Amino acid sequence: MATLTIRNLPAEVHDALRRRAADNRRSMEAEAREVLAASVDRRPTPEEKAGALAALWALDPGPRPGEPAGWSTVDEFLAEKHLEAAWENGFVTSAERQAWLARIERFEIQPEELEAFVAARVRPE
Repeated sequence: MATLTIRNLPAEVHDALRRRAADNRRSMEAEAREVLAASVDRRPTPEEKAGALAALWALDPGPRPGEPAGWSTVDEFLAEKHLEAAWENGFVTSAERQAWLARIERFEIQPEELEAFVAARVRPE
């Protein structure tokens, strides 16, 4: 078995652990083991999962002004990241990068068009 030393434990935490150990009729060491094991093994309940998912969905800002129907923000994000990587590796100039970013920001092109441009630069045939 491994040994763990905890330094600088706040007095209020020490006191709470001592009270909890007494309530459970365990030593402080046994109570600390129990608390650590429970926190490491803990899995969220279905209710906690549902609450977390609901909170994530609530963060959805909805479509941006001028955003076309069916626009994929994920595809846009990935295309921009691929453009960034191509620029960082010298496949795309700064001017080209700025022009493509401006066009996609104005919804003048689809993310697939940007992806095709990047692919042609990175893997020319």
